[in-house]
Amino acid sequence: MPDSSPQTSQPLLQEFLNLLREKKYSENSLQSHRLDLQKYLDWLGDGGEVRLEQLQVLKPADIQDYVEYLYQDYKPSTIARHLSSLKLFLNDLELSGKIRTNPVHRVRYPEVIADAPQTLSADEVIKLLETPDPAHYLGLRDRAILELLYSSGLKVKELLNLNVEDLFLNMSFLKVRGKRERMVPMTDKAVEALEEYLQSAREQRLLNKSDPCLFPGRNGTRMSRMGFWVMIRKHAKKAGIENPINGRILRHSFAAHLLENGMDLPDIQDLFGYVSLDSTLQYAHINRPDYFEVFQRCHPMGKDYTINKEKEATEDHDLEEQEVSSGLKRED
Repeated sequence: MPDSSPQTSQPLLQEFLNLLREKKYSENSLQSHRLDLQKYLDWLGDGGEVRLEQLQVLKPADIQDYVEYLYQDYKPSTIARHLSSLKLFLNDLELSGKIRTNPVHRVRYPEVIADAPQTLSADEVIKLLETPDPAHYLGLRDRAILELLYSSGLKVKELLNLNVEDLFLNMSFLKVRGKRERMVPMTDKAVEALEEYLQSAREQRLLNKSDPCLFPGRNGTRMSRMGFWVMIRKHAKKAGIENPINGRILRHSFAAHLLENGMDLPDIQDLFGYVSLDSTLQYAHINRPDYFEVFQRCHPMGKDYTINKEKEATEDHDLEEQEVSSGLKRED
């Protein structure tokens, strides 16, 4: 019986992308893998169709030739990403028995020196959070978005995918759905901003009142990524922030400020969703008595952090007055 499995690269590539889609890869990830792999296949086939037989005889030296080709136009981090896409694709072919071995396993990845993540200072973040006009319903929406983003360290995609039902304002937590589902705490300021937005502004922007999306955009449906970029850059300009800004920078700032203020790295990783939690562990940190207290103490917008800073300022002021008073007495 003849083999009915795909024998050319395009059907094989489509099969692979369908598999990733079934595994809940995001559309952005699928697009990235597709472009990376198409570039390799175009190079291998010299612009023509690549047959399965060509993939079956690939050797590590052939992959290394491709890496050298990429070095003409790309930096090491981009080349490493291309190799990762190719490795994933050839792994799938190996597991399905279409090729004997994956040659990428024996290819050394380029050395990538990670750039230090860009962050804003706590003062810059506070200026940014204060720019939306609370007298306008869009200002209430934008303030809720920025407070929530900085409060919880969400990715932009996670933020835009939120529905009203994902908020547990009475518990100061929200549920992040998706590949790394988790419960994330919020500061009191974020809860306050969300409550005011939900009471006074959200329905004014909704096209369909039954739409569950938390943040509607310009057309009255769920806000787009482009709508988010326009919004955050507008407020950054008002706040006098000259460096480029995006959701990732706020996310890095969230992590950096928590770390600076004493929160443990594993707890920050939980907040970021870096730890894959099964259904029994997703909500375990909610029942940790110290978890929410540590978050409120370490977050610059947290209630306990603010109280401690005010207390320190008062103590410094009192000490200064004592020193002045003591100095006056010595002069007398």
